[in-house]
Amino acid sequence: MHPPGSTGTTAPRAPRSDRVHRPPGLSLAILAVALLYGAMPLVEVYFLRRIDAVSEEAFILGGVGIDTWTILEGLYGGLVLVVCILAWWGRPAWIRYVFMVAVLLPAAVMLYRVIQTWLTPADPIAGGQAQEIAQGFLRCQLPGLILVPLYVVWYANRAPARAFYRRVPLSALATAEPGDEETSALTRGDARNRPR
Repeated sequence: MHPPGSTGTTAPRAPRSDRVHRPPGLSLAILAVALLYGAMPLVEVYFLRRIDAVSEEAFILGGVGIDTWTILEGLYGGLVLVVCILAWWGRPAWIRYVFMVAVLLPAAVMLYRVIQTWLTPADPIAGGQAQEIAQGFLRCQLPGLILVPLYVVWYANRAPARAFYRRVPLSALATAEPGDEETSALTRGDARNRPR
């Protein structure tokens, strides 16, 4: 039964298979990056500030040195969280590339820091307990620093992730004829040539 005054027709809806959804693997990559490169630097800066504030009262030998790089790391963590929000949303389409760069850049810096902690012995005078805690914390991050960037770059370049950012269903790509101009415009992400 249709309500009175209606013609009995409804607007056509796109088939469920043609809707573009965020792949679960991409969701996992975004969450991992948000935690490891966004939240972790912010938490590290927060705890270093807290430890530095109570270092004299808690008798932490050597105190905690909060330098410019630590502050920049915290600011970059906030920037990574913004990039992760845009990557989760999927707009603009080029955010996929920014997302990959946002992972590779701090991964290289953090890997350098981890290698530096292994090569630099603890200073018994200027260092102390806080330096040992910081070095152990950095070394614990090593598996994530290697595996997360590899996974993000690998999955962001897979067809489901590319289709999500271009807003092109995978079914449209699978049924496309070679040389089909309409589908090639869709795969390029050219919004002006998309069918209305």
